[in-house]
Amino acid sequence: MDGRNSTVYSGTTLLETAEGKETGYETLFAENAYLKEENKRLHEENEKLREVFRVATVAFEKKNREKESSNAELEKAYATIKTLTEENAELKARLKTEEGKVKLLNKLAFGKRSEKGQQQKESGSQRQHKRRGAVAGHKGRGRTIPEELPVKEEVIDIPDEEKFCPDCGLPYRETGMEETSNEVCVETVYYVKKIKRKVYKKTCICPKQIVTVPAPGKLIPKGKFGTSFWVEALLNKYKNHLPIERQVKDMADYGLEVSSGTIFGGMKKIYHLYLSPLYLALVKSVRESRHIHIDESGWKLFALIDEKGNCNGFIWVYVCKDIRVVLYVIRPGRGASVPCETLFDMDIEEAKLLEPIPAGDRKRITVDRFSSYKTLERLGLVDITYCWAHQRRDFIAAKTKYPELKKWADIWIEKIARLYHINKQRIKHDYQSASFKKHDKKLREAVNRMEQEINSQANPQCTHPQQRALLESMKNHWQGLTVFVDNPDVDMDNNISERMLRIPVLGRKNYWGNHAVWAGQLSAAMFSMIQTCAYNDISPRAYLSWYLNECVKKGAAPSKDEIGCFLPQNLTADIRERLRANKQGQLIFPSV
Repeated sequence: MDGRNSTVYSGTTLLETAEGKETGYETLFAENAYLKEENKRLHEENEKLREVFRVATVAFEKKNREKESSNAELEKAYATIKTLTEENAELKARLKTEEGKVKLLNKLAFGKRSEKGQQQKESGSQRQHKRRGAVAGHKGRGRTIPEELPVKEEVIDIPDEEKFCPDCGLPYRETGMEETSNEVCVETVYYVKKIKRKVYKKTCICPKQIVTVPAPGKLIPKGKFGTSFWVEALLNKYKNHLPIERQVKDMADYGLEVSSGTIFGGMKKIYHLYLSPLYLALVKSVRESRHIHIDESGWKLFALIDEKGNCNGFIWVYVCKDIRVVLYVIRPGRGASVPCETLFDMDIEEAKLLEPIPAGDRKRITVDRFSSYKTLERLGLVDITYCWAHQRRDFIAAKTKYPELKKWADIWIEKIARLYHINKQRIKHDYQSASFKKHDKKLREAVNRMEQEINSQANPQCTHPQQRALLESMKNHWQGLTVFVDNPDVDMDNNISERMLRIPVLGRKNYWGNHAVWAGQLSAAMFSMIQTCAYNDISPRAYLSWYLNECVKKGAAPSKDEIGCFLPQNLTADIRERLRANKQGQLIFPSV
């Protein structure tokens, strides 16, 4: 019973178990199906999310790229702003500088050119300006007739048919009296000098019966123009600055027809035959001078002077006060080789190989701050004295270009003017006198104060670049600027050479320059002769006529041993008196 029951129970249990398993499988299948569906759904959602992430990643990368691009553009914009800001500051500075240059050029073109100091206004009173023209109540000076001019009389008489009384008809009787008046006139005459040479016949039976007086010498062999013609043409060109073409037209007005080529050709012969030896002797004499004022200016040479086809030359002036010589040199360059050749007769490359000249034996040159002169000083050839007039002009230019510096610049201009005044008072007296020592002490004190102020102001306190530049320049050139303190015979400035340059500059304005190298050499020679004569109170016309006539007598220019005696500064006292400028009765009317 128990076994049967247990068998039944077991079968039932297995059946239930099988049914339960079947139910569990179904559940599992259902769950599995559900999970598959869920997995499929999640997979689809995952794919969607992946697609979203992929799109988001692309968008994010795009945004990053845009951000990086924006950052780069921003950095570029910042850099551009910085560059533009710097350029703007630079352009403002340049604009200020250019505006200053325009102001300075306007002053040079339209302002007053005189460097004479303005008179100081008296305290509490206004400066009275004198009105130009006649002054009421002033008698005047009358009509002054120059006594040194020759007199040519002209008698004015009543016509013979009018020497009767208009009332009664009786004739006039001369009283021996006359009314005299004077007027200054001018007479220009080109005339032909007819030379008649006497011919004699011997009274003996010797050969060569006919004897003729030898023909006088001529300046240009077989030439038709006399010495006076060439002297007039040369002085009109180089003293009166009248171009040859204008002279030719002027000659035509007086009845003389001559071509400009004839005059140029004659001047070329005169230069090579007579003036060139004189000019070379003058150059040689300059090398003996111990103190020389030098300056230079532009000069056109319309000839091939280098491979570049450059026609810009320069005219140099050397003023030697110790030997009273003024020399002009025209060269294509502006470098140190020009004064080195002129003063020492050597090439600049040769000078670099030589030992410096001992300090006591060097030439002293008064110049501006041009670098060519500093090269000669570095080579130990010269000692430099710098020009205070140029230093003063720097302060004038500074206040002209930058009005905000006017007060500061005026203070320094006044200090420089005081130096000029004290030194002028000092050199009036003998070097050993008490008055000289008194003013010398004042001068040294003023110079020392100025040096201290330069050193104290050459610091960041002077905020303007022009202030720092000017003070630094004075500091660098101070030794050359103060040479005159220990050497009273040394000028404070180089004005004398600048004045001497005005003469060729006037010619340059009229005829620009020269069209040939020989013409440039002739210009330099003539300017040198004319100004050296003027420096020695000799008439250029009288000197040139005398020298050329002496050459005609000799048949050639003086030899190298003789030429030195013909230089204007070396003439004897009697010849110098004969050729003296403004000599009474020097003008002579030609006998036509």
